[in-house]
Amino acid sequence: MPVAIFIGHHPLYYMAAASTGPFEMDELELAGGLIGEPVKEFLRAGSDVTGATLTRFYAFHVALLPAIFTVFLTLHLAFVQRQGMHAPTSYERLPESRRKDIPFFPNFVLRDVLIWMVVINIILYLAVFWPSSMGVKADPFTPAPEGIKPEWYYMFMFQTLKVLPAHILSIPGETLGVLFFAAAALLWMLIPFWELKRRPDSGLRPMTVVGIAAVTFVIVMTVWGYLV
Repeated sequence: MPVAIFIGHHPLYYMAAASTGPFEMDELELAGGLIGEPVKEFLRAGSDVTGATLTRFYAFHVALLPAIFTVFLTLHLAFVQRQGMHAPTSYERLPESRRKDIPFFPNFVLRDVLIWMVVINIILYLAVFWPSSMGVKADPFTPAPEGIKPEWYYMFMFQTLKVLPAHILSIPGETLGVLFFAAAALLWMLIPFWELKRRPDSGLRPMTVVGIAAVTFVIVMTVWGYLV
C-alpha cells in the first residue's frame, strides 16, 4: 500500500513523472527481499515494471484506497455517534451554562457540506481559468530523469532514506527506513489505544512533545530535500 500511495497520486500515467515513479520505488521499497517475490510480482502486475504496473497502481489509488478509507470513515462516524467525542480539558472545566455545542445532524453536517461546496467551487474555478498541463508525455524507452524527486508531502521520507547509511547492523539502510515509517504510521493510527497520559504536576502532555518533534522532523527533512 505505501508503494501505491507514493506513486498513485499522479492524475494520469500519461505523465513522465508518473511513469518513472514505479522504477524508482521498485528499487527502493522492494530492496532487501523482505517482501517476497509473490508480493513483488503482484505489485508489478508481472515480473517487470510495465504499463500494467502503472494501471494497477492507478487503480489502487482511485478505487481501492478510497474504498478502504470510506469504510474507516464510516466506522469513525458510527463510533462518534455511539460514544461521543472527547472534549478538551479546558472545555470540560467550563460550567454547564458556558458550554456550547450543536447536534451532529443536521447542524454540523450542513455546515460541513457548505464548506465542501465552497472548496469544490474554488477548485473548479481554478481548473477552468488556470488549468494545469498534464506534463511531458511519458516515453517508456527513456531512463528516469536525473535528480527526480517525489511530491512535497513525501519529500521528508525520500530525504530520510537518502541520508541513511547503506547498511545498519548488516541490514540495508533503506529497508530499515521503510520499516521505520511503516511502524510510525501504525503507532500513529493506534494512538487512541496507547496515548501517554500527563502527570498532574507536569507541563506539556507527552504526546504533544512527540507531535512537535515529528512535525519539526518533517519540516526539516522536507526543506533539506529541496535544498540539496
